[in-house]
Amino acid sequence: MSSKTAIKDKWKLKKWFTIVAPKTFGEVILGTTPAFDANQALNRKVETTLYDLTGDYSLVYVHLYFRVIGVEGDRLLTRFAGHELSRDYIRSLVRRKSSKIDAITDVTTKDGYVLRVKGLALTTYRAHRSQKTEIRKIIWNILSTRASETTFDEFVQDIVFGKLSNDIFQQAKKIYPLRKVEVEKTKLLKAPA
Repeated sequence: MSSKTAIKDKWKLKKWFTIVAPKTFGEVILGTTPAFDANQALNRKVETTLYDLTGDYSLVYVHLYFRVIGVEGDRLLTRFAGHELSRDYIRSLVRRKSSKIDAITDVTTKDGYVLRVKGLALTTYRAHRSQKTEIRKIIWNILSTRASETTFDEFVQDIVFGKLSNDIFQQAKKIYPLRKVEVEKTKLLKAPA
């Protein structure tokens, strides 16, 4: 009996901290988490959708990941750690008799962040191998060029809000008719110290 009360007391000792999105996402509250002290909450990963941040239901398929990196009073500050489009959404895009072209590359932003980015292009009809290779090159070039020219926050916003996908679509459609281009997934590999 006494061990149960000790567990309850331990739980009561924990304090609740509010997790806040980075400034680029409007410092929206992502949720709360319990911890004995703030340092215990560092490096925790939080998942949310773009719909939760913007209120735009058409963006419900974009999942965002944030990692707790700092403390400000009882607020936990976060950094963008990656994003992913929902599997259901990707599955709804893929059609028979068309090509799905994946392009994965590691890019470095102007301010030294390293990200792994996965681009995805879907053609209207089945493409030849040489056309797929050319489209893949375009995706790699645009991703790495844009990353080197922009800061981490600008690059993340270009990806999440679809500007980068649109730029890739405009370039790659000259090679072969495309139906859709998306940046399917990103992951922060390294942040500058």
